[in-house]
Amino acid sequence: MEKFDQTKYIMDYRKKHKAQFNVDLNIDEKEELEALLKEHGLTKAQFLRNAINDLKQQKKTSKS
Repeated sequence: MEKFDQTKYIMDYRKKHKAQFNVDLNIDEKEELEALLKEHGLTKAQFLRNAINDLKQQKKTSKS
């Protein structure tokens, strides 16, 4: 029986279920964003998910 390779499993899972989003920011913008994230206790992923949800809400309310 083949030994379970957790590293390979994680890599395969990430390839199937995850994607990266990269953006170039000016240094001052990045520093400001990092300070805001720290102040609000958010990760970059949480911030992006919140922004997506906010845009969805705006779209819904503008249709009404």
